[in-house]
Amino acid sequence: MMEKDTGARIIWHILEISNLLNKYGDNISQEVGLTTQQWLIMLYLAGDPNIPYFDREQHTKPLMASELAEAFNVSRPNITNLINGLLKKGMVEQIADDVDRRKKRLKLTAKGAALLKKLEPGRKNFNNNLLKDFTAEEKDQFVDYLSHCNNTIIGHFK
Repeated sequence: MMEKDTGARIIWHILEISNLLNKYGDNISQEVGLTTQQWLIMLYLAGDPNIPYFDREQHTKPLMASELAEAFNVSRPNITNLINGLLKKGMVEQIADDVDRRKKRLKLTAKGAALLKKLEPGRKNFNNNLLKDFTAEEKDQFVDYLSHCNNTIIGHFK
């Protein structure tokens, strides 16, 4: 029989929070015809400075599908299906790389940028409500802890 373990309880709470955040994201994104994953891809393409990936990986050019797959820790075909949906909806476009024209980079269209702008107040409102009982110092400590966890996990898989 398993016994109570603080480490396991922490992981289960993180998993529960992740599932709840995905569910909330689905509720918001489905109202505008997107999946949560497509919304997240659009935030990556917009260069959202809050995304931890950009703290670890410096990008000066628009992202490629392979870079998105790496950031999401999914296969290239998985990310390609999501991108194809965004291309069909006119939210993103492919552009040729400056150096290697065979490589395709992705960028938001004006329509995609406008949709992200429309979604942003709801996102901010949810985040503010979720974290309203935390002080600024507690939020900073929480980010530091989560960053440490991310880096520890990433370090084990590289």
